[in-house]
Amino acid sequence: MPTRDTSNVAGRKYDVADVVSLLNVDRYPLLGILTNAGKDPVSKKGKALKKSETSDPEFKWFEDTFGTRELTVAASQTGKNVAAAPTFAVTAGQGVNLQAGDILHFPGAKYTFRVTAVSTDAVTVTNELGGATGTVDLSGLAVWIVGNANQEGAGLRDLKSTIAVEKVGYCQIFRKPFGVTETSKNTTTFIKENDLDYQRRKAGIEHMVDIERAFFFGEKSKDTTGAHPVRTTMGIINTISTYATANVDTEDEFEAFLETAMLNGNTEKYAFCGAAFISLISVWAKNKLQLMPKTETYGMKIYTYESPHGTLYLIKHDLLKGSVYGNYCTVVDMEKLSYRYLSARDTRLLTDRQNNGDDEKIEEYLSEVGLQMEQESCHAIASKGAL
Repeated sequence: MPTRDTSNVAGRKYDVADVVSLLNVDRYPLLGILTNAGKDPVSKKGKALKKSETSDPEFKWFEDTFGTRELTVAASQTGKNVAAAPTFAVTAGQGVNLQAGDILHFPGAKYTFRVTAVSTDAVTVTNELGGATGTVDLSGLAVWIVGNANQEGAGLRDLKSTIAVEKVGYCQIFRKPFGVTETSKNTTTFIKENDLDYQRRKAGIEHMVDIERAFFFGEKSKDTTGAHPVRTTMGIINTISTYATANVDTEDEFEAFLETAMLNGNTEKYAFCGAAFISLISVWAKNKLQLMPKTETYGMKIYTYESPHGTLYLIKHDLLKGSVYGNYCTVVDMEKLSYRYLSARDTRLLTDRQNNGDDEKIEEYLSEVGLQMEQESCHAIASKGAL
C-alpha cells in the first residue's frame, strides 16, 4: 500500500483567509471627495460642503457670465482704409456687445479705434487712433474691447447686461438589491463575515461605483413614455465641450492645455486621469509631483502638480480605462460640482425586501442622487490621442 499523502486526508481544514478580497474603494474617488469635502479628516464629522439636499428630483440653478470683451471680425472685410473712419462687421450676433464710445484694439495688427456707431453687427469707428494709414484686410481678426472713452458732459451710456440662464439637473434612481437564503446566512464558514454581511459589503461598493460611473459617463435625460418618469443625471465627460484637447503627448502640450483648463474658475483643480495619461505625466514630471499629506486626501493617493497656470491635484482613476478613456485627463473645478440628493433619498440600506414567507433575506441599496455641474467652461478634458 503506497504511503499516504495529503490527497488521501479526509476533512482537511485548509488555511483560508477570513476576509474575502474585494476591489479597492478608491474606485469612486469623485464621490469620496464630494461626500467628504468639509468634514474633519480624523473624526469624519462635520458637514460635507459639496453635498446638498434637494426637495425635487429636478433641481435647478442659474448661471451668468461677464459681458464679452473679445470679439471676431466677420469674413470678407477687405479693403478697409484705417485712416478713413472704416466700417466693418463683427461675427453675427456679437454686435450686441458694442456701443458708441467703446475702444477697440486689434491685438494681431496693433490697431486701435473708437466706436462711433453700431447697427446690428456693423461697426463704424474713428480713424486709427495711433495714426496708422493704409488699406487692410480685417477679415477674421480678433478684436478686444479695451474700455471706453466719453465726451465731456455726455449723458449716460446705454445700459447693457447679461441675462442669467436657468439650468436643470436630474436625480437618478440607483438600486442595488442583493440577498442570500436563510440557510446560507446561518452556515458557518472559514470567512469571518457571514454570507449576508459579505454580500452587503460587496454590494455597497458596487452601488457607489455605479453612481461614480454615471457622474463621469452619464448623459442627462428624462423619459416620460412609461407609467412614471425615468431620469438620468448629467456626466462630466459628456458635458464638457468648450475646452477639450486631443493629442496631448508632451510636457509643452500639457502646459498649453493647462493654460485653457485654468482660464476660468478656480486655479486649483482636480484631474482624474486614466492609467496611460498618469504614466505620460510621470515620465517628464517626476520632480514636479508631490504626494499630498494623508490628512488631506480623503483616503486616496493624490499628487500635486504645480504649474504657472495653477495647481492641479492628480488622481489615478481606475474607471478611466481602455483604449479611449485610459488616455483621458478630466480636469474639474470642485467649487462648481455638487452631489445632490433628494430629501430622505440619499444612499440608504433598505432591509427586509423579501416577500412574506420567503425563506431568504433580501436587502437593497437605494440612492436618488444627481450631479450638479456648473459653468461648463470651468472644466476641461485632455487626451493622449483622439477624444
